Amino acid sequence: MSNLTLSPPITAGKAKKEFINYIHSFRGLAIIFVVSGHLLLKWEDDSITYKAIRVLCENGTVLFVFIAGFLFQFLSRKFEFKTYLSKKVANVVVPYILVSLPIIVYRLTSNDIPGYIINSFPDFTNWTGFQKLLYFLFTGAHMQQLWFVPMIAIFYLTAPIFIALDRNSKWYYVLIPLVVLSSILIREPFNDIPRMFIHFLSVYIFGMFVSRYRQRFLGFMDRYRVLLSLVTILLLAFNYYYFPLYNNAFNYLHKMMFCAVFIYLLWKYDRFVPSLLGSLAEISFGIFFVHYYVLLVIKAIYEKFMHQPIPGNLIYWIIDFLLVMILTVVSINIVKKIFPNNSRTLVGC
Repeated sequence: MSNLTLSPPITAGKAKKEFINYIHSFRGLAIIFVVSGHLLLKWEDDSITYKAIRVLCENGTVLFVFIAGFLFQFLSRKFEFKTYLSKKVANVVVPYILVSLPIIVYRLTSNDIPGYIINSFPDFTNWTGFQKLLYFLFTGAHMQQLWFVPMIAIFYLTAPIFIALDRNSKWYYVLIPLVVLSSILIREPFNDIPRMFIHFLSVYIFGMFVSRYRQRFLGFMDRYRVLLSLVTILLLAFNYYYFPLYNNAFNYLHKMMFCAVFIYLLWKYDRFVPSLLGSLAEISFGIFFVHYYVLLVIKAIYEKFMHQPIPGNLIYWIIDFLLVMILTVVSINIVKKIFPNNSRTLVGC
């Protein structure tokens, strides 16, 4: 611990003015995980590369939810529910609805319904247009990543409960049974929003816990960095060799450890962290909202000209990832340029 340098304890009067660069950088890293886990390539069933990518990259939502919990606690000193809720509606819910409109119109007019909806509701195509619309809006099932917003909205609506938990630190012991519950209650189907909320509850509270005790947490991570890194690698290895998917207890646990390890590394080596992560963090919500449209356009163009799905291999995966990220960032910057005062409402940033 002799080489450990921590910033002074945060006082209530200064908490909101503090800028924590490592959590900001982590937002940029988290959106990279989210996008990289969504790419639509045609992989061979026995592809080792695909197996590794799935285990490593998919379920990046854990990182996103952890950050949400961290920032909620960090900014909770002067919490006022009405103000908090109005900001979330303006900056998250409204962009969600606007971004959803094109794909919802497509779903309603083409009747092109994702398989996971049909699996849950075999008679979905017989529902009325209004029923379908409400279902899409309240589940986010119209586009793969958008379930996150109805799920995180439950956290927004129940914010006073989390404030009460944070005010009485003994309630953080609830993390222990919640981690067990999240390990048992897997995160699919993702159009089951109550289930997703329960699954990610431990992640959100873990983020709050790390924020509240960040000084001691960073000291703990520094003291046991080798051991904790080995535990993370071991969980990752178990996930790869015995459960080669993202939807299992080992993936959940190693993503939770990713949160702890990445926070530590980004804090410890802050001066070496590329500014790119900070730039991505600034528009991370916009990337989240827009990237799947870009992904689908790239996929459609490739299949139109090549008459086959995008091949699943590491080179195509890297190219596809870079194209999606670059074109998404360009699209967001165009919107920000055209609508400098309304871009946050339109695309979330």
